[in-house]
Amino acid sequence: MDDIVFISNWIKDRVLGSGSFGTVVLWRHKKTEEKLAIKTCKWGDELTEKHKERWTKEVEMLQSCQNPNIVGTKELPPEFLKGLERANPSRLPILCMEYCSGGDLRQLLNKPESCGGLRELQVRQILSDVRNAMQFLHQNKITHRDLKPENVVMHVADMAQTGIGAQRLGKVVYKLIDLGYAKEIDSNSVCASFVGTLQYLAPEILYSKTYSNSVDFWSFGLLAFEIICGKRPFLPFMAPVQWMPHVKKKVHDNICVYETFHGDIEYSNEIFPENYISKPFKKLIEEWLRIALEYDPKLRGRDSPSRVTFNIPTEQKETASKVVLFDVLEKILAKKIIKIFSIATLSPLAYEIDETTTVRGVKAWIYKETKLPSNDQILICPSSYVELGNEENILKYWNDTCNTMLYLYSKSFIIKDDVKPIVPKAVQRCLEHPKAFYNFKNSNNLYKTSLYFVMSQAEMYDSLINGLLVRAESLKCEGRQLLLKHNSVDKSMGNLLAKAETLKKMVDIGKEHVNKLKESGTGTNVLGGFEKKFKDADDIEYKINKLQTAWNVLSTRLQSAKRRCNEIISDDLKNFVAKHNYQTIYANAFKEYIIYKKSEAYSENKGKEMQYEDIIKICYDCLKLRIKVCLEIKQQVFVLKLMDLSTEFSLIADIVTNAADNTDILANRVINELEELTDCTWTTVSILARDSEHLADIPYSVVSFEKRDFKIGDVVSNHCIKLVNKAEENDELKSIIEDSLKLRQNHVHLSQKLLSNKQMLEKSILDFSFLQDNN
Repeated sequence: MDDIVFISNWIKDRVLGSGSFGTVVLWRHKKTEEKLAIKTCKWGDELTEKHKERWTKEVEMLQSCQNPNIVGTKELPPEFLKGLERANPSRLPILCMEYCSGGDLRQLLNKPESCGGLRELQVRQILSDVRNAMQFLHQNKITHRDLKPENVVMHVADMAQTGIGAQRLGKVVYKLIDLGYAKEIDSNSVCASFVGTLQYLAPEILYSKTYSNSVDFWSFGLLAFEIICGKRPFLPFMAPVQWMPHVKKKVHDNICVYETFHGDIEYSNEIFPENYISKPFKKLIEEWLRIALEYDPKLRGRDSPSRVTFNIPTEQKETASKVVLFDVLEKILAKKIIKIFSIATLSPLAYEIDETTTVRGVKAWIYKETKLPSNDQILICPSSYVELGNEENILKYWNDTCNTMLYLYSKSFIIKDDVKPIVPKAVQRCLEHPKAFYNFKNSNNLYKTSLYFVMSQAEMYDSLINGLLVRAESLKCEGRQLLLKHNSVDKSMGNLLAKAETLKKMVDIGKEHVNKLKESGTGTNVLGGFEKKFKDADDIEYKINKLQTAWNVLSTRLQSAKRRCNEIISDDLKNFVAKHNYQTIYANAFKEYIIYKKSEAYSENKGKEMQYEDIIKICYDCLKLRIKVCLEIKQQVFVLKLMDLSTEFSLIADIVTNAADNTDILANRVINELEELTDCTWTTVSILARDSEHLADIPYSVVSFEKRDFKIGDVVSNHCIKLVNKAEENDELKSIIEDSLKLRQNHVHLSQKLLSNKQMLEKSILDFSFLQDNN
C-alpha cells in the first residue's frame, strides 16, 4: 500500500496507525480538502476464519454505533474499492472513518508537560466523553475489552475565526476507536478469549478466568488514574505477571500500589500528590476509583456484592447489586467547584459549591484552611475586577472554562511571611542528597517529579503576577465606583446646603425681630419659645459646616488616590518579571527531561545506577528563585502602592458611607427644624390673635413654651415656666412685687368692669318718649 499515493482526486497524506491486523491511512481530497481515515486489513490468506470474523464484526459494530463519543463511520467513496484493491488482499470490508485531527491520548500523555498528569478541565472532559461512550456500549450489550489511551482519540472542531488573521481551536471531543476486540454479551454471558493490551487488562482476564463487561470498569479506572497522575496506579515498571500478585493483596480502599525509593511495596488510599486537580475533585474521584478498581469483578463498578445474603431465621433473602460506576461518575462531573488562587498564601484553593453557597460561607472555609480572618479577606473576580460582597451567591462567579475563577487577597499584607512551598518527596531527597545514585525507576521518577515541581512553581509565579495585575485593575474599578458614590453624596450635600441656607435666613430674620421686640419691650411675653428653635438651628448649622469642611478634605483625598491608582504599574511588573524569570528555569528543566528520555540511560542502561546533578541543580535554582521572589516582591514600589491604595480606598469608602448617612440625618433635621419654626411662628400668631384683647403684658421671662407641649385653646399660663422666687430672700423687693401684683389685679378687675359696662350700655334700649310734647 506504500506505493499507492493517488486515487482519483484523493491524495495519501500519512499513516495514522498500524496494528497487528490493520493499517489506518489519512486521505485528503485535493479539491474539497475533506479528510478520511481509511482502515484496511494488511493480511491475506494467512488470516484465520476467526480473524476475518473479528474484522467484519468491528466494521459492523462501528457502523451501528451512532454516538458522539465513538468514532463515526462514513460511506467509502467508490473509487477506493478499486484503488485499494492491491492493498486489501484479504478482500475484507474496508472501514472508512471520520478523521480526528488531535491525535490520541497516548500522544498527549507522552508530552513532557503531561508528566504530572493533565489539567482538571481536560480530565473532566475526557472522563465525561469516555463515560458516555462506554455506557452506550454497555447499554447495547457490547464490551470494548481494549480501553486504553491509544484507543481514545481527540476530534478538534473546526477553527473558529476570532479576528483578522486570528484563529482559535474549537472544542475538543474525545472518541473511542478500535472496536476490534469488542464483543456483544448479555448480562449473563461471559467471555473467555485472551484479548487487549496487557497493562490495562482486568485481573480475571490475565488469570484466564471467565469475565463480563466489568473488565471495562477496570480499564476505565486505570485510564482515569493515568490521565490524572501521568502514570498508572499499579507498579508501572513491572509486567502484569509481576504486579498482579501485589494488587491481589490490596483492600477495597487501596487505589494505588507503588515502589518506594528503596524498592519496598506500598499501598495507598490516595492518588499520587503530584497532580493538577483540585482537592474536592480529588476526594470525589478517589471514591469513584475505589469502585472502578475493585479487585473482585463481582464487586467492581457496583454498589454492593452481586449477591448479598441476609441471615434471617425464617427465610433467606438475596438482593442483587446494580452497576453504579457510570451514574456515580456523572454526579461527580456535575458538581461545581469554585477555584481560587490565594495571593496571600501563594496556593490554590477550591471548594464544592451549590446554589445556596454565599461568599460569606466560602470565606469561612478559607479561614478554616488558611487562618486568614474573614474580615481581612478580599475576593476579586478576574473577569469583572469587582470585589465580591459577603451576601452574594458564589455560584455566579463559577466558570468551568478557566482554572482560576477568583483571586484572594489580604487587607493587611501581600504575602504571608511563613509561606512554604510544597516540595515533592523525590525533589526533597535529591536536594538533601545531591550526590546520590539513582537506578532506572528512581531516576525516571526524579525527572518526572522535578519537571512537575518546576512547572507548578512557574504556574504559581504566573498566578501571582496575574493576581497583582487583577488587583491593580480592581483598584481602578474601585476608584471609579467610589467616585460615582462620592458624586452622589456630593449632590445630596448640595441639596442639604441649600436647605440649610433657607433655615439660616429664617433664623437670622427671626433673631433680628426678636431682638428688636426685646429692646422695645413689646410682646416679649410670647417670644420665649423661639430661643430654643434658634439654638437648635445654630447647632445644625455648626454640624453642617463641620461636615462640609471634612467633605472638602475627603474630596481632595479621593482625587489624589484616584490619580495614583490610574498610574500604570505594568512597566514595574515587567521589569520585575524580567529580573525574576521562571521561564529560563522551566526551559532548562524541559530540555533536561527530553535529553533524559532520549538518553542511553533511558533505553539501554536500565540496570545501572547514575548521578543526575543537572536536574538537581535546576530544582535547587527553582527553590532559590521562589524564596527570592517572596522576599523581594514585598518591597517593590508597585506592590507597596497597591497595598497603600487598598487601605486608602477602604478608609475612604467607610468615610463616604458615614458622610452619606450624616447628610441624610442632617437633611431630615433641617426639614424638621423648618417645619417646627414655621409652626411655632404661626402658633404664636394664632395665640396673639385670640388673646389680643385681654393678654396682659407680663415680663418676658415669665412666658416660655415648647411647641410639643402647647395646644391651641389652652390657657397660656399653663405653659409658663416656673422661675425661682428670689423675692423670698429680700423683704423689701417682696413687698414691692406684692404691691405691683395687687395694682395689676385691680387694673385687670377695673378693665373687666369697664368692658362689662360698655357692653351693657351697647345692649341697653332706653325709652325717651316721655319727653315728647302731646299737645
